[in-house]
Amino acid sequence: MTDLPRFSPPAVPQGWDKVARPLPGTVWTAVEPADLDAPDRFRANLVLTCDALGGLTFRDWQVASDEVLPTMLQDYVLVDLERLEIDGRPGGRRLAHHVDASARALTMEQWFVADDDRGWTLTATVETWSYDALADELADLPEAWRPLTGPPSGEAT
Repeated sequence: MTDLPRFSPPAVPQGWDKVARPLPGTVWTAVEPADLDAPDRFRANLVLTCDALGGLTFRDWQVASDEVLPTMLQDYVLVDLERLEIDGRPGGRRLAHHVDASARALTMEQWFVADDDRGWTLTATVETWSYDALADELADLPEAWRPLTGPPSGEAT
C-alpha cells in the first residue's frame, strides 16, 4: 500500500528491538536482541504486513496465501490452521515450519485478519528449537494487537 495504514502496534517481547525502518512491504518489524557470542544466529522476529485485498474475499485471500507460502518458503509444512474472529472480523491463525537459506529449521506463527479492503498479517518467526520457550509469549501477541478500521493515515477521516 502506498500510504501507511493506521494500526495499533503489537506488544513486543521484553528486550526486543523495534526496527525504525522496516523492509519494503512491511509496516512494522521487531527483532530479538542480537547474540554477541553468536552474531550469525537467527534472530526471532515479528513482522506486520498490510495488503490491499483488491476486492478479494477473506477466503480467497487466505486460499491465495496457502498456495503461495509453499512456493516462497523452503520445505514449508503447514502444521495448524484455524479460523478465528477478531473484533467481529474474519481472521485466523497459521502455524508452519520451513527452512531458511542457512538450513536452519524455523517455526512461523501467523495471525491474520481482514479489515475493510485490507488484509493484515502478523508473523512471528523463530528457530524451531526455541519456539517452546517463546510460544506462550507469542500466543499473547494477537490479544493486544488490532488493526484500526478506517482510511490510511494521511487521508481524511
